[in-house]
Amino acid sequence: MSSDAEIWRTARDLIADYGARGAEAHANRQLAEMTVGNNFVGMLVWRRIIRALKSLSKPASAGGSSATSRRR
Repeated sequence: MSSDAEIWRTARDLIADYGARGAEAHANRQLAEMTVGNNFVGMLVWRRIIRALKSLSKPASAGGSSATSRRR
């Protein structure tokens, strides 16, 4: 299983390579491939990456800490 650091690094790299929308689309395609192939570990990893992408794409709230939202 991938560590939290690997998940966040992958999410940041995908955004750098594809932009926010493209990164999420790419991750969703990967998740679909894992689903079709019944690769349950891959599905879990890509779901975590998608969750990280969504968190990174959200604008920072005025009073909240972005570190707190990443831990959920």
